[in-house]
Amino acid sequence: MAIVSSLRSFDREQQKEYLIPIVIKDHGNPAMSGTSTLTVVIGDVNDNKMQPGSKEIFVYNYQGQAPETEIGRVYVYDLDDWDLPDKKFYWETTDHPRFKLNEDTGMILMKHGTRDGKYHLRFKVYDRKHTQTDVPANVTVTVKEIPHEAVVNSGSVRIAGITDEDFIRIWDYKTQSLSRSKADKFKDKIAEKLNIDRENVDVFSVQLRRKHPPLTDVRFSAHGSPYYKPVRLNGIILMNREDIEKYVGINITMVGIDECLYENQMCEGSCTNTLDISALPYMVNANKTSLVGVRVDVLAECTCGARNFSKEENCRNTHCYNGGRCIENRYSLSCSCPAGYNGPRCQQTSRSFRGTGWAWYPALEMCDRSHLHFEFATRKAEGLLLYNGPIVPPESEEVMVSDYIAVELERGYPRLLLDFGSGTLELRVKTKKTLDDGDWHRLDIFWDTENVRMVVDYCKSADISELEDGTPPEFDDSSCQAQGTIPPFNEYLNVNAPLQLGGLYVEQFDPTHYHWQYMPVGKAFDGCIRNLFHNSKLYDLAHPGLSKLSVAGCPQTEEMCGRSDATSRCWEHGTCVGSFNEAKCQCKPGWTGPACTMATIPTSFKPQSYVKYALSFEPDRFSTQVQLRFRTREEHGELFRVSDQHNREYGILEIKDSRLYFR
Repeated sequence: MAIVSSLRSFDREQQKEYLIPIVIKDHGNPAMSGTSTLTVVIGDVNDNKMQPGSKEIFVYNYQGQAPETEIGRVYVYDLDDWDLPDKKFYWETTDHPRFKLNEDTGMILMKHGTRDGKYHLRFKVYDRKHTQTDVPANVTVTVKEIPHEAVVNSGSVRIAGITDEDFIRIWDYKTQSLSRSKADKFKDKIAEKLNIDRENVDVFSVQLRRKHPPLTDVRFSAHGSPYYKPVRLNGIILMNREDIEKYVGINITMVGIDECLYENQMCEGSCTNTLDISALPYMVNANKTSLVGVRVDVLAECTCGARNFSKEENCRNTHCYNGGRCIENRYSLSCSCPAGYNGPRCQQTSRSFRGTGWAWYPALEMCDRSHLHFEFATRKAEGLLLYNGPIVPPESEEVMVSDYIAVELERGYPRLLLDFGSGTLELRVKTKKTLDDGDWHRLDIFWDTENVRMVVDYCKSADISELEDGTPPEFDDSSCQAQGTIPPFNEYLNVNAPLQLGGLYVEQFDPTHYHWQYMPVGKAFDGCIRNLFHNSKLYDLAHPGLSKLSVAGCPQTEEMCGRSDATSRCWEHGTCVGSFNEAKCQCKPGWTGPACTMATIPTSFKPQSYVKYALSFEPDRFSTQVQLRFRTREEHGELFRVSDQHNREYGILEIKDSRLYFR
């Protein structure tokens, strides 16, 4: 046992606490040692008289629905800060109708329903030890409603070495002087980097995540019209991190708070960040100032978010994008979308690039089994299609996360680079024809903890040799598929930076910092990208967080669609699907024909009835598209069956237990 003793007396007014490093050694072979920090907190004696004081309190009222809330303690200037039992607090005249006062603690409570505005409160304080009475204390309370849109579109940083009180503090007890708070300086820099008015930035949440050593989470929003997206806010901080740290006087350890970033720390497998917004505010009280913000926590859920369908969907929590109107009926949800937005939730499904641009979107979520797929059309042989990974050099004092994924065209052929942090895997596919022919091409990328596979155009170009004697078919997929194994020992793709389409916006850095074996060429893409899915989640490409020389939609194919009356309108019953070379109509259910002008004829089926067709043509041996609509009250039934003459090969679409199955 070791005993630490003091050599002199202490005064809390000079220093409130001391951090004493203690080296501990053992007598093992070899000897081991470690360092432990002992925190000594200095007590206080009420040996100073108080003087008049003033305080500024800022309250962010989430959606205007804050309950009765503690917003801060009445402040008087006093070198002693442990003398609360000697004090009493009173209103100077009459109580304010929107606020309450705890006379024993000096804590002010704001009542539910208090509106936006500035409130001037006056108090008097009594100190029984020094028999001081009626010492004035003034408090200014500013209340501002913060909408839900601001919170869900917020950026965030994690700061080491300071507490939540340190971040908002304006009074330095050591020098006995006023200074601008770190929160104010942080707000300055955000406004400067976004080139917007300072009043359009709100630092609405400051929460202490860990006390020793201190770790503080800060959340902020900014708006022109509408609110900027998190990917933009976090990206701007990443690109200007050193400047912000130096000006504000902070050490940023994470940009975009991500509890899933470090492998196997929160979950052993899939991990999804969930933003938990509480109705109960979070108060930070720091003598001459106080901040009452929104209590926001990032929770790590050990599931693949895009594949988790356990949460009930309704029009209140499942919104339609881009001004779409949510329609809720007995069995399903749907969206009525404005023209040009054809995703199921009114997503913009395509984006165009002109060879010098890029667009930022939210990072890929971490799942132990992932499927990424998208389509592209181009006439250029070189171009970066997609990149998600670091955009700035690593910080020397942080745990390095070097994971990334990149997909690009090189000499007209697809190239995939994937790194889980322990080595880079490169996959290439030498297709029979290059993919820079102006037609739409699809790339599917599958990965789990070990294996990666890239497939081009559903592997339609594979050579298949199938004999009638029942022997297994021979399948040569070298022209449409490549697969490989991730270098050990890391198992997951953990990324916390913008997903970039069409090009790269990154700070120049030496790739050897991240120990990558391969790097993307990174030449900007000239063409269109559409239908970007990750684990069944369709990306909305309408409004990227940040972009350059990139537009929504695909003007090149829209121009092709507009060249004839049939495809320009598809007679209101279809959608024109064009490439750089041709255009055709894709009909809505219930319509058919080259221009979707012919209504399909519905047929009623009674028990045991069916219709059988014998095909007079040789169907495509690799792919078949079937479109149908049905209406029934039956829980079981077969909708469609296709088979060979001997029923050895077949495909069946059916209803079982009121659910749709295909086998």
